[in-house]
This record gives sequence, structure tokens and C-alpha cells, in this order.
Amino acid sequence: MRCGILRGVRGPRGGYELARDRRRVTANDILRAAGTVEESELPQHQGSDLLIKIVLPAMANAEYEFGVALSRINLEDMAREAQAMGKPTRSTARPQSG
Repeated sequence: MRCGILRGVRGPRGGYELARDRRRVTANDILRAAGTVEESELPQHQGSDLLIKIVLPAMANAEYEFGVALSRINLEDMAREAQAMGKPTRSTARPQSG
């Protein structure tokens, strides 16, 4: 499947399952698989020097840095955080009246 994150499973109990261990699937992998546009698919810009020489390189650098940051977060981390959100903590637990 796309970006090697999922694989199809045939049969009556078929569907999709992770193709890699949860620790090896990053938030960046998921973002890329969700349909971000590859640079080769972008239209060629016919614009000002400011756009071509300053803005686009700055945006490319920002996107790269964002991808690096997302690569530090894996699916295992996200699942653990989601599970923890469902459990009340001392600061969020409400006393039950009785």
C-alpha cells in the first residue's frame, strides 16, 4: 500500500493491517501517505524573483524541518498518548457525588 504503511489482507476477515511495527511508522509517514503532493507534481512557478528565490526556498526548508519533527513521533507514541487521554488523572478526575 501507499508508503508501505498498510497491507491488504484478503478473505472474509480481510481488510488492512500495519505493514510495519507501530514504532517504525512515523507521523511524517502518515502525512506523506495521506496525499501530500510530490515536488515533481507541482506546477512550475512563473513568478517574481522574490517568490522563486526567497519564498519558495523558505517554504521548502520549513516543510523539511516539519517533516523532521514529525519523524520523531511514531504510531506507538501516538497510541500511548491517545490511550492515556482516555484515563482520568488526579487533576482531571471529578469526585463522584453519592
